[in-house]
Amino acid sequence: MQDPVRGVVRRSIGNSKLKVSIKTCGKEILEGTSCTIKLITKNNEKPDEIEWYHLTSDTIVLLWKRGKIKKVAEGVSKEEDGSLTFKSVSLKDTGKYKYKAFNNDGTEIGTGEKEIQVYVKAPKPTVTFDCDADSNATLTCDTGNRTDLTLFWYIDTIVQNETNPQMFLTFTQIQKNQTYSCSVSNPVSNEQSPTEPTGYDPGPDTEVSASKFNFMVSILAGGGAFLLLLSVLIICACRSCRQQKKHQQDEGELSDSFYQNRSRTEHSGNISLQMTT
Repeated sequence: MQDPVRGVVRRSIGNSKLKVSIKTCGKEILEGTSCTIKLITKNNEKPDEIEWYHLTSDTIVLLWKRGKIKKVAEGVSKEEDGSLTFKSVSLKDTGKYKYKAFNNDGTEIGTGEKEIQVYVKAPKPTVTFDCDADSNATLTCDTGNRTDLTLFWYIDTIVQNETNPQMFLTFTQIQKNQTYSCSVSNPVSNEQSPTEPTGYDPGPDTEVSASKFNFMVSILAGGGAFLLLLSVLIICACRSCRQQKKHQQDEGELSDSFYQNRSRTEHSGNISLQMTT
């Protein structure tokens, strides 16, 4: 029996009743969710025959007649009132469903349609940034090539009109020492975890590599959106990048000067030896 107020299905076990709450399928569903598409009849008349169809794939999902299931697809079951329950929805279950219900004389007493969209949970993004020779930086929000996600960048807590996975920062912008954030979301995701960085490798001798400076950070999510906070001082990293490049350049110039002086000395020695001879 169905409780019309709470949407609860009561299943009988012997002389007792087990009260089991079943979630009604919304339009947008997280993969792995168990839910039910309700079947409604005129005057709540009990059907004698039920047909369920997946219109999107043009397949029969369930056929039930006079107390016997004639056909049922994998992963679904029929409730006492004829409603269709998914044990665990998957991407292939996305689409439009239709049911028909008949009484014992073949008269249609109910029909309806319901469309659902199944989504995979949004991933935990990876943020990296690279410094160039001028100490500018490029931030990258990696979402794993997912196409069902909405992406936004934040500066401090202000959302930016930027949906590109990459954001370019000039050295002047970096000096403002602001917090840069990336958020990715889809209609059904909801997860929360600490915001502190979970991994950092500055490279050998505490010098920062301009091409391999990667931050793995945690996610803060709420209301179906993942908020990825990059709480590091980018200015320090980029300055280190610039100092490292200058140091490498100075070493190269000293090396060139050494070999040039050595070549001149050896050349002068050869001339003196020839004159003596």
